[in-house]
Amino acid sequence: MAQRGHIGELRIGLMGSLSSGFLSDLLGAYRFSFPLIDVKLEEATAQANAAAVLNGRIDAAFIPGNPRLPGCRAQILWGEEIYVALPDAYPTRTHQPFSLEKLRNETFLVTADGPGPEIEDYLVRQLSSPGFRPRISVQHVGRENLLNMVAKGFGITLTTKSALGAVYPGVQFQRLGGDEGTVISSVIWLESNQNPALKFLLDMGLDRARRQDRWAEHTIAPQPT
Repeated sequence: MAQRGHIGELRIGLMGSLSSGFLSDLLGAYRFSFPLIDVKLEEATAQANAAAVLNGRIDAAFIPGNPRLPGCRAQILWGEEIYVALPDAYPTRTHQPFSLEKLRNETFLVTADGPGPEIEDYLVRQLSSPGFRPRISVQHVGRENLLNMVAKGFGITLTTKSALGAVYPGVQFQRLGGDEGTVISSVIWLESNQNPALKFLLDMGLDRARRQDRWAEHTIAPQPT
């Protein structure tokens, strides 16, 4: 029964929003196709999720970028637009993509866990210059309260298009333009993992990626241990 997907357990690490987007649709379709597989989700940083895959604590992790980890395989599944979350009172030009450079003097709010550390690294890479580092305020709150802080004027933050599936009063979302405005996301798993429930998820994810766009052509083979 486990081999046919009727029973089993699947442990997944993630760090993004499930309100909409590729991962939300994938997990919803997986649940519909395999309702008796017990799916356990764990939200953490990309580094923590990768470590959990390596030590076998979780079966797979969905993380940004194009990771190369010993003994693991990786598959790029989708690309997602990056948005900046601003207070409603912030002056904007309708339908004009934002540039991070124009926001360099703002205070950027990030969470202490989840996607926060990756967002902080991204901001430092994009905005730092000799004698200047972006002003980043690390908050020990979840995504919802971080956006509530944006609404109250404590600062701004970055998110991805998948977060736009929820409504946050007092917050507007503006797309970033140019090369800085897209992030790719991958699924990683141990090459030695034989969990049938994982194979079903990987097959479904790859099929969806192939039907949507070009990302499915990029597979990373396992690295030497």
